[in-house]
Amino acid sequence: MKAITINSYGSSEVLNLDTRQPLPVVGPHDILVRNKATSVNPIDVMKREGYGRPVFEKKRQVKFPWILGNDTAGIVEKVGKKATRFKAGDEVFSAPGIHRQGTWAEYAAVDEKEAAFKPKNLSFEEAASIPYVAMTSWKALVHHAKITPVKASGKKVLVHAGSGGVGTFAIQLLKAWGCHVAATCSTRNIELVEELGADTIIDYTVTDFTRELKDYDVVFDTIGHKVAGHEEKSISILKQNGTAAYVSIVHPMLSIITDNGLLAGVPKMGLALLSNKFKNRGIRYCWSVFSPNGKALEQVRQHLEVQKIKPVIDRVYPLDQMAEANTYVETGRARGKVVIRID
Repeated sequence: MKAITINSYGSSEVLNLDTRQPLPVVGPHDILVRNKATSVNPIDVMKREGYGRPVFEKKRQVKFPWILGNDTAGIVEKVGKKATRFKAGDEVFSAPGIHRQGTWAEYAAVDEKEAAFKPKNLSFEEAASIPYVAMTSWKALVHHAKITPVKASGKKVLVHAGSGGVGTFAIQLLKAWGCHVAATCSTRNIELVEELGADTIIDYTVTDFTRELKDYDVVFDTIGHKVAGHEEKSISILKQNGTAAYVSIVHPMLSIITDNGLLAGVPKMGLALLSNKFKNRGIRYCWSVFSPNGKALEQVRQHLEVQKIKPVIDRVYPLDQMAEANTYVETGRARGKVVIRID
């Protein structure tokens, strides 16, 4: 099959269009998906450069060649012997787990528990823009921040980087559940974030969000420790009553393991997290990571079909322009998602 592979870590120049990759092995609970579209997430670019390599190498077992990619939308070609949810010909979308090859290819094997039916009203390209950012948001907001449809109404949530892939999805999900949502963005993205339904918009290029926001229930941070003092400022706007939550998806967890290796890195990472929890013991302090979840994706599908959530796509590239797509994502200026069309 045709796939984008890497044989070493590095810049977009390490990306190869390989036309002779073997088809994925289909396990008993898997479905084989003929991919029609995928996407490029910032995490893909980071993994291409070597971020988290001790963890990802251990998970996938084969070091190289490596097929990256975390989103798929396509058609079921084959089902495993014990797979029961889908049949050949079904249209599905998914953000598969990290223990196997990725989705920048013509085919991907996906555990059926990690997939859902593609929304009927979306194209494959639109559907491929959703799963990874949806499941990243779901893990942060539902698992860590404890926001659910029945407990969300009236909750005040700040979403940082509201015009990015995760931000554009999170704003819409939270609004669909009845939250009051504030979001930060640059001047050029104010109109987009407003269209997504944010109640309060902070232009971070001219306004310090701590001067405008206070007594929030949740901060969903997609910027995190990369900006000095940002985490502390975000925590300062939360209610200090023991119920508020700070949840970051940009944290040093994998960096610590990358720098120190698995054996030494895991304990160091655990100590770093515990130290931050202790320092911020007036709130719930959490580091969140993506987790596949087909049942949650099914709930997201329902929101998409009634248009409470809409895909936000900046650009679409063909598979053979993967390097250009990576380079664009690296600029950090994408509004919503960058999608890859697979013919």
